[in-house]
Amino acid sequence: METEFSVQDMSCGGCANSIARAIAGLDPAATVDIDVATKIVKIASTLPATQLRDAIEAAGFHPSVRNE
Repeated sequence: METEFSVQDMSCGGCANSIARAIAGLDPAATVDIDVATKIVKIASTLPATQLRDAIEAAGFHPSVRNE
């Protein structure tokens, strides 16, 4: 299942790398597509959106789910 998040406080490639590492630590098989310009993070994972959101929050960001 793909979940899409809006992460308005993501502003650079370093931010994107932090989010990608947080997701990989939770689900190494997840596919993460990050667009810093639009502040959109798309994650294909078998995990629920709440767990993915929590991982992004733990990395220091404030995501909001765009779809579930």
